[in-house]
Amino acid sequence: MSEASGSSDAAPKLGRVSFQTGRTSSDIDPSEARDTLPDYEAPPPTREEEDGREEAEPEVREYRASLDGRRERRPTKASCLICFSDVDGTIVHYHDQQSKWGEITTPSVVPGCFMYVEKATGKRHKVLKLPPSSTGAVGCIAINALTDLAAIRSGGVKLVLVSGARAQTLLQRLPFLPAADAYVCENGGRIFYPHGPLPTALPLQEDMGWRKQLNEWAGAPSEEGRSPSARTGLLWEVYRNLKADNWQLDAHSYTTMFRFICKPPKTQEDLEKVLQQLPEGLSYAYNVGAADVFPTKSGKENAAVHLMARWDAQPDSSFFLCDDDNDLGLARLVGQAFLPGTTHENIRRAAEEDPEHFRLAKRTGVLGTAEVLDMVRDYIGTFVLG
Repeated sequence: MSEASGSSDAAPKLGRVSFQTGRTSSDIDPSEARDTLPDYEAPPPTREEEDGREEAEPEVREYRASLDGRRERRPTKASCLICFSDVDGTIVHYHDQQSKWGEITTPSVVPGCFMYVEKATGKRHKVLKLPPSSTGAVGCIAINALTDLAAIRSGGVKLVLVSGARAQTLLQRLPFLPAADAYVCENGGRIFYPHGPLPTALPLQEDMGWRKQLNEWAGAPSEEGRSPSARTGLLWEVYRNLKADNWQLDAHSYTTMFRFICKPPKTQEDLEKVLQQLPEGLSYAYNVGAADVFPTKSGKENAAVHLMARWDAQPDSSFFLCDDDNDLGLARLVGQAFLPGTTHENIRRAAEEDPEHFRLAKRTGVLGTAEVLDMVRDYIGTFVLG
């Protein structure tokens, strides 16, 4: 699979595109999000990337340290552009997110596709239904979103899917998600690239250099097959203590995080108290209504900076499609955030306070995704003209 050049000397060429429209991770100061940018074990950098890396890393660190809540919305010259995109609530939607605007009806004539019909106009949109998640939820993704994101990528923009989902769920969904240059799951804990040394059906390769950075808190990758109660690291020590205190926790198929399941007799007030008392080295964020706990060195924002350094990109030449609390750190770091909807009060408040940076769609669901992808076309154009 070929990758477009990330050279800063030439703006990416865009083809014809039809764009339809602890602490929480958001509390982490960008200047302390990452002290060092680690080496990679896979895939190896190209000679062009190796030559430019020493210059790129200080620029990224200097930019992060200078953030004060306001930034230039448009750089004057395009570097490597990166489109980060969350998955659930951003490009994959569920019934409660879009029933106000329409309904999924009968299957389409296209095999495997269904029709999402707008209530107001009767306009129909082809969608794919994804396999049920580990919790049984069935989402859908619009065919137009797939083709639009493919057009962005073919035009020279790197595409990265960034999800809080466990690796098992991500791997199960890949046949239904956009092809990307990297896939990030477990709230930043694991990074996969779409190529590998073996002739397998789906040649993904994990970035073990990134994963090993988290060993101190999440244990070594070799412990993945162990029960969470037998793993090493601060994360799993806290997990065991919480289990002993009768908390219901979800660690199934997670290796760098776990999730709270807040049910009686535990209350939301009890949960907030526990989260505020997390030891140094661990952070939390809300994702689809649940609280996730992970190493502070992890998180979507830190994983994104890791990839920016690899591709010689900078935060202000990156943008993020997102919707939830666990997206806030990365959303504030990049040059622009596009929201097809909001699923948590924190990001809803951020959009109200800074509407120029957090571009919010008027509708939600697949219609909201189509709307923000239309905004993305104009945004990318500012880099090309610049």
